Amino acid sequence: AQLKTGLEDIAARYPSVYTDARGTGLMLGLKCADGVVNGDLVKALMQGGLLCVPAGDNVVRFVPPLVITAEQVNEALAIIDTASAGLAKDAG
Repeated sequence: AQLKTGLEDIAARYPSVYTDARGTGLMLGLKCADGVVNGDLVKALMQGGLLCVPAGDNVVRFVPPLVITAEQVNEALAIIDTASAGLAKDAG
């Protein structure tokens, strides 16, 4: 729930980058807005130290391990937020 809520908050803060946060359980994703390529986000996240994969219709998929801690979720959300801010500058 912590990760999904965090992704929903990030999607709401960066509407020029994301249209939706989606998924169930720990298989979650961010749907990129028109003009934003999911591969660009994947690359930015990897540079920040977070592994994820492009998926489906311009989505970035996150599938953390079942043993992820709250601290690790917070760290991942911080990386996603930083990458999102960079992409928002490029999109805006």
